[in-house]
Amino acid sequence: MDNLTKEQRRRNMQSIRSRDTKPERMIMFELKRKKIYFSRYVNNIFGKPDIVFRKKKLIVFVDSDFWHANPKRFSMPKTNVDYWREKIKRNKNRDKKVNSLLKKEGWKVIRLWEEDIKKNTDRCLNKILHAYYKQPT
Repeated sequence: MDNLTKEQRRRNMQSIRSRDTKPERMIMFELKRKKIYFSRYVNNIFGKPDIVFRKKKLIVFVDSDFWHANPKRFSMPKTNVDYWREKIKRNKNRDKKVNSLLKKEGWKVIRLWEEDIKKNTDRCLNKILHAYYKQPT
């Protein structure tokens, strides 16, 4: 049984952002601070990546620990388990499909977990910078 009313749950779910999340803003802020230019939320690239370096053919996704089922932090909700199991499974399968297609098109794909960004922004930023400077122009 859910401990929230239907209205409370509805408002809670509506408040969840799909873009401009705190971890995304943290990474974008650091990239801007280093004067590294990128595109945000590119709709015409498969998977709608959060950060795109077009000339470098480099894409970054910032994945939510819940919606993308971080193996270290995800815990299945106790209510409506069948729904959530299928929903998370579809999300993970879509992530694999997106990665595969983008790699076939020549993109380098980086996926970062939200909690990793919050706890160690520098390490996540260095992962991006390493791929960025390693890529030919």
